[in-house]
Amino acid sequence: MYKTLVKKSIWFFLLPSIVGMTTFLFIPATLSLYYAFTDARGGLVWLSNFADVFSNTAFKLAARNSMLFIATSVPFNIILSFLLALTLQDLRHKKVLSVAFILPMIIPSGAIVFFWNTLFADNGAINNFLFRMGMDTIPWLATDWSFVVILVVFLFRNIGFNLVLFMAGLSIIPKDYYEVARIEGANVLQTFRHVTMVYIIPTAFLVFMMSIINSFRIFREIYLLYGPYPHSSVYMLQHFMNNQFINANMQRLSVTATALSVGIAILVLSAFLGQKKYSDIYN
Repeated sequence: MYKTLVKKSIWFFLLPSIVGMTTFLFIPATLSLYYAFTDARGGLVWLSNFADVFSNTAFKLAARNSMLFIATSVPFNIILSFLLALTLQDLRHKKVLSVAFILPMIIPSGAIVFFWNTLFADNGAINNFLFRMGMDTIPWLATDWSFVVILVVFLFRNIGFNLVLFMAGLSIIPKDYYEVARIEGANVLQTFRHVTMVYIIPTAFLVFMMSIINSFRIFREIYLLYGPYPHSSVYMLQHFMNNQFINANMQRLSVTATALSVGIAILVLSAFLGQKKYSDIYN
């Protein structure tokens, strides 16, 4: 009787999560798929909505910018945070520095945007410096430089968190392995490749996943800086989806959400397979 009561109590504690997942995930996802394959009247149109969205100029621009931002920001984020972790791992006060680096993660987006807008605005600190140096000012927020600004904001906000993850990953690598490599005559590059890289891969994979997720969250900063219709170089898929929601175009919104979900799933699956293949080679 006790075991039966325990089993029933488990479902009682799971009930809030089940209700929440059903209400805010499964039902909306099902409705999104329904809208993706039907027209405004509810008639089945199969892939017509997908053809309409994929041929849309705004969607093509948003998809191109989103893929370009991921392809640029994620490698920069991983490489810079890893190099910083390697640099700081042997410092005495590395914990204090880690806290300083992770602070941007907890600062509200509005404060971060205000800070960077103060730097990159037409009359901001950077242009004021350029003017005083006798150089031409740059309209950072109204040209293709907007992409660079957003990349800098993304790195500023996310490098610290990844730095902490890499430092934790480096700290659990047994020091004996480095000692054995030194005794065997391995040089610095060989030790880095066959010891550090092998054991840091699980952490790097986690950082890769987090970087992809955070690359989509940069929409908040872009929206606060530029509004719903930013410069063409930083017009992302989230802008396209947000504008379709405002226009109550559920078909285009659902198709874009479905395509984005499938794209993320393929990217994550590829990363899993890549990690497994790399681990199998070196284990």
